[in-house]
Amino acid sequence: MRRILKISCGFVTFLLIFSGSARALDKYYLLQKGNIARDEGRIEKAIGYYQEYIESHPTTRNAHSTQYHRRIQYYIRNLLMAYANLFDLYREDGKREEIDAWINKLRDAYSGSSFGSKNMYRLALIYLDNNLLGDSVGLLERIIKEQEENYIPYNNKVTLRACSKLLRIYQSRGEYEKLTRLMESLHSGYPNPDFDLKDRYRLAALYLKYGQETAGEELLKQIIDEEGLNADTSDINALIRAYSRLLDIYRKRKDEASIDALFERISQRYVVENLSPHNKYRLAASYLKCGKREQGSRLLVEIKDQHPYTIIGRKALFLLGRQSQSDQDWDSAIKYYSEYIDRYPDPPFFSLKAYSRLIDSFWSRDAELELVQDEIRKLSDIVNGISDFETQLNLARDLKWKGMDDLASATFSLGLSSARRFISEHEGTYGALRAYWMIEKYAFALGRFDLVVESAARILELVDKFKDMPLRKGRRERIEYIQSQTYLWLAKFSRTKGDYPEAKRFLTMFIEGYPNHKEIHYARYELGRVYEDENQVDEAILMYRSVQDSMWKKKAQERLLRILDRGLD
Repeated sequence: MRRILKISCGFVTFLLIFSGSARALDKYYLLQKGNIARDEGRIEKAIGYYQEYIESHPTTRNAHSTQYHRRIQYYIRNLLMAYANLFDLYREDGKREEIDAWINKLRDAYSGSSFGSKNMYRLALIYLDNNLLGDSVGLLERIIKEQEENYIPYNNKVTLRACSKLLRIYQSRGEYEKLTRLMESLHSGYPNPDFDLKDRYRLAALYLKYGQETAGEELLKQIIDEEGLNADTSDINALIRAYSRLLDIYRKRKDEASIDALFERISQRYVVENLSPHNKYRLAASYLKCGKREQGSRLLVEIKDQHPYTIIGRKALFLLGRQSQSDQDWDSAIKYYSEYIDRYPDPPFFSLKAYSRLIDSFWSRDAELELVQDEIRKLSDIVNGISDFETQLNLARDLKWKGMDDLASATFSLGLSSARRFISEHEGTYGALRAYWMIEKYAFALGRFDLVVESAARILELVDKFKDMPLRKGRRERIEYIQSQTYLWLAKFSRTKGDYPEAKRFLTMFIEGYPNHKEIHYARYELGRVYEDENQVDEAILMYRSVQDSMWKKKAQERLLRILDRGLD
């Protein structure tokens, strides 16, 4: 037993020593601390951590132990991540001298180590980001050359990426002879049996982009002839991209027969509805481009209904609006753009684009509509980012009253989003309290009772917080006014949904808390109505008789007469 225990202890000790030396070899925790500090906005701290990590790295110190060589490419990858993050921070601050100094350190590290193709590519990207085009080109050319001289199957992907970058650089610099030679080299050497479907698609895309259209088209046809694939494989993405690219080629040629044949092939080979949202969207866009509006729109509707809170769901809904506009189907365009804004008021850049198109669709449908003409300046102010959230919410209510429900809903969503941004920036302040009150007031008019309740809860929390604060008389009076209005809105909401006990509770709180309020007679009248709704006739009569001022007295008298007439019957 003791012998077993000794062996176990020895093994644990070995593991601790080994793991400790591994951590000491690459102080990865410094890189992690740098990333956390960067994300939190502590830029100087992040820079310090990145610098410390780089200086302690075995590649920088030329400390090439046996353990280092076992995982050399992993350690170099980490080093390059630190350099890339450090340079990003320096570039944001315009610190060119610091970049130059640390670039020299990076060059030294590269010259003293064996960088694999993937790390050479990462280094080439760092050089490109820092305007060192010549250094980058040299590395990209070396990646391609080494793959030709010493072919390694798992380096095909990085080689294709290097080719793509180089071709773009050659084209931008007007070096067409180099571009042609590289394309000829690609065509003669690739694809080979080691290329998977994604590699072949990337190669076909390069052929099509850089003047070898026939070769590109043939390669796409070979890809779609691939057997044994189904909608669950990772290769399906490359396959759908190949279909879409071929459809685009045929569309530009106006080759309707080939388009129809390819669509038929897709429908026979795949259950399109079972594809991923991204692939469905890609096919839907191809359908629309090729004039298959019904099929394309059906797929987009499926995406936006089944995947509403994804980027692809957002794109599908916007594209439905654009297609409806293109077809001059203004009712559908209004419906889709309104739905887009209601769902996605943020980020404002895209929601305001949808809002602008929504206004255009209203205008196109009802060119003589005076309601739109009357409000056009206010609508334009929203699109141009001039109006504040209070103006937007107020306009939403006006549009609702005028019967323009879709436009009202979209306008309200934008105002709500703006109000919430304001609240997040002024949490716990009087400004936030007032913003919640605006939401509460206008949400009721738009039928958004969930927001009435939510905003009321936040208002009452903030009012309670302000009770013990030393406030000026005017500010405290405004806070009390907002509280009183919240009681009235909650009472009105409760009565609307038939919760009479809650309605009575809030109205009683208002009447007892604000006996001199200018709306006291409205509150008494409303409480009389609630009593009447519950058939508490005596209580209703007493409450109606207590209404002694303003137009509510006349309404209360009318209710009293009706009650008395029913009593006589």
